[in-house]
Amino acid sequence: MNNPWYQEPKDMLTERGLAGLDLETTGINRNIEYERPTSAAILESTDNVENPDIIIDNKCRLPYHVLPDAGALRITNINPMELMNEELSLHQLIGKIVDYFLSNPNKILATYNGATYDLIILRHSFFSSLYNPYLLSSAFEDRIHIDLYKIAQSIYCFAPKSIAFFKDATGKVVLKQEMLAKENGIDPGNSHAALDDVKALLKLANLFEQQAPEIFFSAIASGNKSRAVKLMTEQLYFTYGEVKYKERLAVKRTPTFICEDPTYSNRMIFFDLCFDPDDYLFMTAEEIATLINKKNSPLFSIKSNSSPVILHPSISDENNLNEENATHRASIVQASNGFKQNVYLACDIISKRRTPWTMLSFPESQIYAQFIDKSDRLLCDAFLNNININDRLEIVNQLNDDRLIDFAKRILALEHQDCGPKLIMEYQEFEAMRLLNEGKVPWRTLQNGWQSLEKEVGGDKLSPSLLKGIKEYYTLVENKVS
Repeated sequence: MNNPWYQEPKDMLTERGLAGLDLETTGINRNIEYERPTSAAILESTDNVENPDIIIDNKCRLPYHVLPDAGALRITNINPMELMNEELSLHQLIGKIVDYFLSNPNKILATYNGATYDLIILRHSFFSSLYNPYLLSSAFEDRIHIDLYKIAQSIYCFAPKSIAFFKDATGKVVLKQEMLAKENGIDPGNSHAALDDVKALLKLANLFEQQAPEIFFSAIASGNKSRAVKLMTEQLYFTYGEVKYKERLAVKRTPTFICEDPTYSNRMIFFDLCFDPDDYLFMTAEEIATLINKKNSPLFSIKSNSSPVILHPSISDENNLNEENATHRASIVQASNGFKQNVYLACDIISKRRTPWTMLSFPESQIYAQFIDKSDRLLCDAFLNNININDRLEIVNQLNDDRLIDFAKRILALEHQDCGPKLIMEYQEFEAMRLLNEGKVPWRTLQNGWQSLEKEVGGDKLSPSLLKGIKEYYTLVENKVS
């Protein structure tokens, strides 16, 4: 009997093993670069799905300038006053997470909605703690990440009967991890507690592997940017599914690659072969520009760095498109150089209509302003590997990147009581500027914090003990910086 096409990623899972990660954080801010973990859990799967190995399960103390949102604390049931007694600081927790990933570069990482949340939080947390922000997406290491939320979307599109899906009163599918777990007989435990969330996550991964192996192993095969780009561009066509967030409708596609958007990093443009290309080949660039990413359009994009699940071409049979028809249509598109050129030009037309991206001057907002050069990267590593205060102060004086200098000074003030009165005073001034600011700023101020508490009290959702703890914490921070 021939091995299935997914034998290679199946063997990879056996060789590397699977680790699940979940973070509970200070809030869900539009400016995600300012949110930080309040707790983290990393578990490794074992032969017994009921008994994974617990690698990390920690909460952390927060620096006062990273103010948690009352709504986030209610969801996670974390009392901020109790966080003050945790053994690990935020910086130390981030260091513990980094140490795990450095020691386990081959481990396959699983998250639930991590591509757009947990891993983004980690990237910014690494950056502000002087670690390599691109640790989990290094081009020199074949690190694999699978997002079970995206796998669930693909299963709903192409194998909806293989697992159970919860639908709300209006008939719309709900893909929240807790609901998906319950619907499939998996105890979610204390939902929104990092440890229990990862236990449920690993059980869902096992369910997906057993019930929808073609989709599960497709996620592993396309589990980083390099692998995804290779599968999207070197095959004549592939299969792709997603569930639109608002409508909660399955969108099933059989794409063929057109071009990489020259104006938008990591955005790849495709033509969906479920549509007859003859209806579009002679459109102008202006006409094409009105179609890209529009509803019910054959022209759409996939972000190559967002953990897309690139499904095997054979799955397009589930899309009412047989191999002969898909190959014929894809060949027509690929031979139409004029059409592809017009798509390329359409991307430029769209970019001119796009609101210009502005970069704020604050260090957290400048993560993408420039890469950290080799010299500063080595200095950061030396800083992190050296606990002597005098050596660290000397290293800070050698740094050239203003962003890293700011972060390093914060770490010194927070982690070393003997760093000197000048640094302590600078940090206290920074704290006050952050927390007492009444203008429009991207981080959470004390005013924002109190407003979030009022909202929770108005909704009558907080337990008395948590309400007391949040009030005490905000008052303590306010007194300190005032």
